[in-house]
Amino acid sequence: VASDAFEAIDEAAVTTVRRLYAALAASDLPAAEDCFTPDAVWRVPGHSPIAGTHQGWSEILTGVLDRLGPLSGRTFRAELVDVAIGERYVVAVQHATAALGRRTLDVTGCQLMRFVGGRIAEVLGHYNDQEALDGFWTGG
Repeated sequence: VASDAFEAIDEAAVTTVRRLYAALAASDLPAAEDCFTPDAVWRVPGHSPIAGTHQGWSEILTGVLDRLGPLSGRTFRAELVDVAIGERYVVAVQHATAALGRRTLDVTGCQLMRFVGGRIAEVLGHYNDQEALDGFWTGG
């Protein structure tokens, strides 16, 4: 996450992260959108249909969130396992699973988040098995 603008992190950021995961689990996209700044950036590493830098809610929605269901046969789940807060970042630890045909996904990831104005301004994903993540999303 590259930026010189950092906001002090407090428990309100943890609440926002928990709200985001709850909204995504409930497919409540307006509630999810409310967790982000209008110009938020979500960087998904790798070489899959969801990989890349997605800027603004529209790109986050169409580049990542709207693709998870169709690409996984609507089986994708991201469970929030833990939240760690530091002086500049929040780290959301998640366990992601999905199954489609003979393909399965079972990875642990960390979403490194930067906040501005109490909302998520930047997300950078890190996963314990990037090859498995890419393989699932690309059909391999």
